[in-house]
Amino acid sequence: MPRQQQATVSQMRVGLLVLAALAIMILTILAVSGDLRLPWLTKTAIVKTQMASIDGLSKGAEVRLSGKRIGSVRDIRFGAIPGEAASQANIEIAMEIDGKLDGRPAIERIRTDSLAVLKSAGVLGDNVIDITPGTTKGQPIKDGDTIQSRAQKSVGDIISASQEAVTNLNAISDDVKAMTANVRAGKGSMGRFLNDEAFYLDLDRAVREAESLMQNIKSGPGTVGRLVSDPTLYNQTSDTIARLRSITDQVGDQLATGRGTIGKLFKDEKIYEDARSLIARLDLTSQRLDRTMTRIENGEGTVGKLLKDDQIYVDARDTIEKLKAISTRLEKGEGTAGMLLKDARLYNNANNVSAEITKLLYDFRQNPKKYLSVKVAIF
Repeated sequence: MPRQQQATVSQMRVGLLVLAALAIMILTILAVSGDLRLPWLTKTAIVKTQMASIDGLSKGAEVRLSGKRIGSVRDIRFGAIPGEAASQANIEIAMEIDGKLDGRPAIERIRTDSLAVLKSAGVLGDNVIDITPGTTKGQPIKDGDTIQSRAQKSVGDIISASQEAVTNLNAISDDVKAMTANVRAGKGSMGRFLNDEAFYLDLDRAVREAESLMQNIKSGPGTVGRLVSDPTLYNQTSDTIARLRSITDQVGDQLATGRGTIGKLFKDEKIYEDARSLIARLDLTSQRLDRTMTRIENGEGTVGKLLKDDQIYVDARDTIEKLKAISTRLEKGEGTAGMLLKDARLYNNANNVSAEITKLLYDFRQNPKKYLSVKVAIF
């Protein structure tokens, strides 16, 4: 073989070897960085979720776990048309999880209580799916399991809400402009407050009167001025406080030593014993009253019979009826007593007898010898 041909074959072999080395190095870098998935280097798992709207999510979009990339969206499928308006989560998203966290497969950090949330990677970035880490209450998921999703406001919703807020701000701005125009024109209470000079004059007059009043108070005339300037009230108040303090000191001394009325009330055991004796007597009296009331309720004794015995009521009623009949006969003038009350002749006769007796007494006083005669006989 010619020497030139041998050199060409050797160069081709070296070139192929370099290309192979470069390809292996590139594949290794891509696999390590996560941009290239090699089945024999990376353990993958499929996790599914369902959402009502994907808002521009496409295949190949990133899948993150608490913000760290762990996979990508593998497939997006629409399910059957829902029968009810409330059941609209009919878009199934298959996520391929192939990343690692702390040297362990990321699938081990996803649990049954994790949530898939559709988020935007920045204000104008693509949409991604961010999975929340689960808790110890959930169970680790396996390949092909489905996790729950959570709806989140999209950029379009935020823009729509901001447009409504801008509309409301415009309406408020128009109201403020109208209010400002009314104020400038002197309409309403605020407009009159800012434009009417009479209010300024009244306010100036009120300030001057207030200054005059304060000056009078400082100078001393009047009740308020005397209260502020005259030290007599302060002295009287100070004396009163001193007396009250003296009284409280005396009361405290009596309480501590047991002297005086208050001290004896707190220290003397005899008062305590007397109080106990009085309470015992009151208790005994209460028991007796209780027994008495029990006997009365049972109809025992005179009072009990008066309250419980119907015969007494019947006799009293009969007596009242008889007294009523007697009074009726007296009013009619029947019988001796009735004639005494009703017959006018008895009154006239009694009146005539009284007059005759009066005349007899008068005549007797004038001429007693006429009625008294003394005859003396001597034997």
